[in-house]
Amino acid sequence: MAPTLPSFYTLSDIARLSGVSRRIVQHYANLGLLEPGALTHGGRKFYTEFALYLVQDIQDLNQLGFSLEEIRKIMILKRAVFYPDGTYRQDWRREDIPLSDGELLAMWAKTGEVLASIERQERMIRRFHRFLTKHFVPKEVSDGLRSGPGDGGVAGTGEGLFGGSGHSEGEGGGNPD
Repeated sequence: MAPTLPSFYTLSDIARLSGVSRRIVQHYANLGLLEPGALTHGGRKFYTEFALYLVQDIQDLNQLGFSLEEIRKIMILKRAVFYPDGTYRQDWRREDIPLSDGELLAMWAKTGEVLASIERQERMIRRFHRFLTKHFVPKEVSDGLRSGPGDGGVAGTGEGLFGGSGHSEGEGGGNPD
């Protein structure tokens, strides 16, 4: 069977398919966050489907508090270890990554901080969801007879509304359970 050729998209296509404005996608391309997968003889740039994922990654990283410079370095790393079509390069070497050890260490530290923050937020929101489920949702949901939003995830810890100590109404407050 003949190999399939990758699909190519214009920046307008990428914008439409990703739900991000063309202006923002163009800005990402101008900053070097997105690189074309192909160029025509006339200089027209075309992007692969992988660019769609990168646009979403850029949006998500931005929402998580990464600066454009940090995102730029992450995109440099991705370009070093992925082909333009998004397949993983098995043969990449450290020399292929034009970032210093210090920059990579800073990336590692930042992602660890963000993960720790997300885990804290997840624990808090799960406690709050359990509190709301227990006290304010229809009885069929709290009894487990009908599923509600958020029921499919991992159980959190602690029973208190805001903290892990079980106190729901500030210091010395009683447990709402």
